This record gives sequence, C-alpha cells and structure tokens, in this order.
Amino acid sequence: MPEIPNGEFIGDLKKPILDFLLNREVEIQLLFCAFAIIIAFLSVFLIKKIFARKFPEGSKYNWITSNIISRLLLPFLLIIMFVIAGWSVVAFIHQKHPQNIIAGCLKIATVWLLVRAILLIAQRHFVAYFVSIVMMTVTLLSVTGLLVPTTSFLNEINFEAAKYQISLLEVLKGGFSLIMLFWGAGVVSKNVETWLRRSSLSFNARELSIKFFRIFLYFIAFVLTLNQIGVDLTALTVFGGMLAVGIGFGLQKIASNFISGIVLLFERTIEAGDLIEIGNEKGWVREMAIRHTLIETFDGREILVPNEDLITSKVTNWTYTNNKARVDINLSIAYDSDAETAIKLLLEAVKSSNKYINNPPPAAYLKEFNDRGIQLILVFWISDIKEGITPIKSEVMLKIIKSFAESGIKFAVSGN
Repeated sequence: MPEIPNGEFIGDLKKPILDFLLNREVEIQLLFCAFAIIIAFLSVFLIKKIFARKFPEGSKYNWITSNIISRLLLPFLLIIMFVIAGWSVVAFIHQKHPQNIIAGCLKIATVWLLVRAILLIAQRHFVAYFVSIVMMTVTLLSVTGLLVPTTSFLNEINFEAAKYQISLLEVLKGGFSLIMLFWGAGVVSKNVETWLRRSSLSFNARELSIKFFRIFLYFIAFVLTLNQIGVDLTALTVFGGMLAVGIGFGLQKIASNFISGIVLLFERTIEAGDLIEIGNEKGWVREMAIRHTLIETFDGREILVPNEDLITSKVTNWTYTNNKARVDINLSIAYDSDAETAIKLLLEAVKSSNKYINNPPPAAYLKEFNDRGIQLILVFWISDIKEGITPIKSEVMLKIIKSFAESGIKFAVSGN
C-alpha cells in the first residue's frame, strides 16, 4: 500500500470532521443540546433554593434535598430536556429521524440517572462504584461509536494458558462477572441466612442449610465466571485434583475442622446454648462456625475450640439430653453429734428451697467414718443447670449451718 503524504492524510482527516461540524442539522442539534443543558442546570439551582427554604437543615424532610434532589434531579431533568430538544429538532428541520447527537446525549443522561440511583440505593458501596464506572464507560464508547472497535481491539489481544487461549476482552468480562456474581451470591446468602435464622427450624438445620447454601452459591458463581471467560468446564477436574493435593499437604487441618463441624451439626451432640466441658475448660456454646466453636466460660472468656477437638477429644455435655443436674454436698460432723438428726436437717435444708426437684427426690446418707469425724453426703437435683449450681448450693449450705447451730450439731474439725 503506498504511503500517503502527511498533508494529504491530514486533509483527508479534516474533511469529514469539518463537514460534520458545518452540517446545518448538526449545528441545530448542538444548539438545542446546549439550551437543554443550561435549562436543566438552572432548574436544579432554583428547585434547590426553594426546597432549602421550605425544608431547612435539621428538618425531617431535609433528606429530600440532600439525597433525591442533589443526586437524581439533574439527570432526570436532562432526560426531559433532551426529549423535548429531540421533538423540537424534528419539528424544526422537518425530518422524522434526526441525527444521533441528541439521542446520544439522551442515552448518557439516562445511564447517569441509573448510576446515581444505584449509588443512592447501594449507599456508595464499592461494587456500586464499580458497576457505575463500567456502565458509563460502555455508554460513552457506544455513543461515540468506539464500542465495536474497542471490543475488537481487546479481542485481538490473546493470552495462552496451558492449551487455552483467552483474549483480554474475555478476561475483562470474566473479572466483571466474578465481582458481580460473588457480590450477588453474598447478598443472596446474607438475606437467606437472615430469613433462616428467623424461621422455626432447629439450630442444626439452620446452620447446615446456611453453610451448604453459601457453598453452593459461591461454587455456581465460580463456574459461571469460568464459563464467561471461555474456559472448558472439564478443567474443573484438574482444579479438583490440585485442590485435593493442597488439602493433603497444607489444608488438612482446615478441611478436618470443616468436616468435623458438619458432623457435629448432623449428629446434634453439641448445639448453641449447651453447657460443655472439654479439658480444663467449661462454658456455654455461643456459636458453631465452619472452622471452630465459640465457648464462653463463666468468667467471661471466649475460647475458640477447633471443631476437630470436639470430635476427637473427650467432651462433657451437661445439657445433652436434659438440663437436670445433680448437686452433691459433702460434710463431716463430730462423733458426739446426733447423725440421724443431722441427716434430717440436711433434707429439711434442701426442701426449704424452691429450686430443687422431687424426681429424683433429695437424699442424705452417712457416707463413712474417718479420722475427722462422721462424713455425710447430701444429694439433690435441680431442673436447669443453666441457672447455675453455685447459687442453690450456697443457699442450702447456709441453711445447714444455721440449723446445725440451733440443734447443737458440731462440724468435725481436724484433730478431733
């Protein structure tokens, strides 16, 4: 192809531009667009002044001025003005279909209104900004006629990964799909989780449903992203093998804790609100997450116990089948005290409280003789261990001390 001299090339480039700008129809459309923009800005300015006077700062309707008018009114009025401008141009130049200048401005204003609405509804979330930038960029390229050349250019830039060839356009589409799908999956998962937590399902059923639904959503989002990029979904078998190797070498603990958490939820051996004891720690189960279980001890400490430990270690669940608990009180009295009277007073001390239960009934026994004196044991049950053993135990022991003192029964002392 022969080279074109610079002067001739510039002349050929200037000619269509000058012809376009000097076109009478174009001049009329540009003039009407300018008038539409000026009128829209002046209208917004006047409406803001009116609302600012009617609803001053601090008024309960001030949010109308600060949100609706400030963010949505200008693009909304621009749409109306461009529509009127289009009708006026059609009437002025006596053509049914005017050129695309006003139509392009109308498209930009419409997308701008949508972008402002998205940012207002999403409260300026990162994803909302991302979507807004993409929408405005695509719209500007479409209006200027550069969308097709740009997509063609991006499609020609290719990357090779293994046996797959991926264009830059597919990578950008995949990135956009990844962000949107994962954001959408997070929003749906959060709403479903809120709904399930308010439902009448049991704790285990809720937690299992939430976990499986969340995993399912993110997996679908990941697969759709790969499909959008153009990756053959049979590649997931390779990915699955790599994931298995990763689990085998470095993620076995995470996988073990995850599976242990699922097993605990299925077995229902431990639930939120249970009082459990593992090792030297004892407390309430507050939350069962994917990797750990949160236990709150009596002194306010919060312990994160790996789920695997709850499967492989010895765990005492004080509230597994019921909330009943046995209270034992051991004491010794002197040999010169009346043991039968002491046993009778022990039972009376329990029955004077309203926190014990009669099934099984309280009992007191002479346990053994030792060097200190006669050892007695008082056994009774309470209905709910969640109310605590220490308060009722303290109450009963105080009554024992008082009744023994009134009856002349002496406690055994070392050396007696």
